[in-house]
Amino acid sequence: MTTVLIKKVRSLRSLEAAWRNVRSNGFASKSMDVQKEIRQFDEDAYGKLRSLQARLVHNSFEFLPARGVAIPKANKKDIRPIVVAGVESRIVQRAILETMQDIEALQPFFRNPHSFGGIKRGENDELAAVPAAIKSVLDAIGAGGSYIACADISAFFTRIHKTTVTDLIAGAVDDSEFMGLFRRAITVELSNLAALRNLADRFPTEDIGVAQGSALSPMLGNIILADFDRRMNDGGCWCRRYIDDFIVLGPSPASVMKNLRLAKSILGNLGMQLSAEKTSPHAIPVSKGFEFLGIEINNGLIRPAQKARNKFVTGLREAFASSRKALIAYRNGQPLPKTSAVLGTLRRVDGVIQGWGKHYRFCNDERCFRNLDAEVGQLIREYLGFYSDARKGADPDRAAPMLGVELLGAQERTPFAWPKISAETA
Repeated sequence: MTTVLIKKVRSLRSLEAAWRNVRSNGFASKSMDVQKEIRQFDEDAYGKLRSLQARLVHNSFEFLPARGVAIPKANKKDIRPIVVAGVESRIVQRAILETMQDIEALQPFFRNPHSFGGIKRGENDELAAVPAAIKSVLDAIGAGGSYIACADISAFFTRIHKTTVTDLIAGAVDDSEFMGLFRRAITVELSNLAALRNLADRFPTEDIGVAQGSALSPMLGNIILADFDRRMNDGGCWCRRYIDDFIVLGPSPASVMKNLRLAKSILGNLGMQLSAEKTSPHAIPVSKGFEFLGIEINNGLIRPAQKARNKFVTGLREAFASSRKALIAYRNGQPLPKTSAVLGTLRRVDGVIQGWGKHYRFCNDERCFRNLDAEVGQLIREYLGFYSDARKGADPDRAAPMLGVELLGAQERTPFAWPKISAETA
């Protein structure tokens, strides 16, 4: 007999919702291969979703081998083993995730006031993700957390035991049919294992490790660390975790370091360890300022970290540089996409600015934002100055398209033909 959970995963409504999420993430991907696969699926999404649903109903759906991608980390000394599954696999994984998030018996494992990453906002939650985590850190400071230490779990996803986390879920769900699909969804098989050569063993093809890139992995991480979250907040300290990053706050340096030693012990029993590079060697006073989740908190001021600010300005500078290059090519006879024209570029830049500002809407350092506005204003003035000079040296008929305004003469038309008047009519 088909269970309620399986029916929910297989429902067209769940698959359509999962596809919308996969589609959005896919088009935002930097991988051209991923974007191409999303576009191909999108051409007949409804038909393909119906086919996917039918295979799920008849138990003939298979999770095809995924592709392993070794992404170099910032330090260039290590790699991040990303697993890129096919569109259909990602849709089913997402549908499983959405189903799991609504299972009441599972919610105590991932819904707690100490964990914030990879958790869907609840109906009564005003904040979620990074803003919720930072607000909770501020609350802990207000409650007496005068000292802090930040930490990171080294290679977190590659250290999660599939069997351990699956047993925890199975004990709460008690649904063998759903668990069968779940186990298949988190099994990693790679199509390019041989091509990865000496990096192949970094990918989670065995029991230890879950796929970075899978929608299910953050959920599995939260479940495996549910006991960690509870124990780290049992004493006189506060611990706030976002996936593999966490911060310990306490009333004294000794209490913070004691809690950090507890973290090391708990994680050790799970086969995990703290990152030596990213874990504080000692507790520091909150008044000295610190950074957590890309946010600088400095004695009352809350602002995006310097790295985030630099990346923001660099991204805008690159957008303007790309447009300059396209405008020069157009002046030399090459076609000009509207998105690279002046208006298209300014719209794109405006979208980035609005999105970035909304992401950091909880920050209060107004001087920081004014300084960024000044930098952005200078970039815009330089860009418009370039356009003005480029327009002067261009053919008059090419000035409007450079701006992004289409010429009437360049538009395609299907004009009516004037009728031929017969001699008799004349």
